[in-house]
Amino acid sequence: MEQNTYFDALLYLLRVIVYADGVFDEDEVRAIKDICKQEDVSEEYYGDFVSRTKGFSEKKMYQNGIDMIQECTLDEQLRTFAWLYKIAEVDGKVHVKEVRFLLYSLRHTDIEFAQVEKKAGELPAILV
Repeated sequence: MEQNTYFDALLYLLRVIVYADGVFDEDEVRAIKDICKQEDVSEEYYGDFVSRTKGFSEKKMYQNGIDMIQECTLDEQLRTFAWLYKIAEVDGKVHVKEVRFLLYSLRHTDIEFAQVEKKAGELPAILV
């Protein structure tokens, strides 16, 4: 299956942020699947991604995500960070590691946190 840089960047970083609090629960699984649906990432593509990244450390997932996000357009970067912002709230509480991860990741782009908040408000709600 041909890889898509935006999809992979989004999926790598989503996986890292959901693991930031040490728990990957069913709501977060459903949230990732809903984001995939919103972004037209097929179930086949997501399944292939999970297979390709099985056994990756959090550090490797993060580094791959950051490397790929830098290859994305500004709009794709902004959408990715807006989804990360929204998924951090899915379990009802934003963990400090999730916030640190998001802020640290933004340093690798020219995007301001205020832009992420604004874009997150424009995206549809995540259904869980």
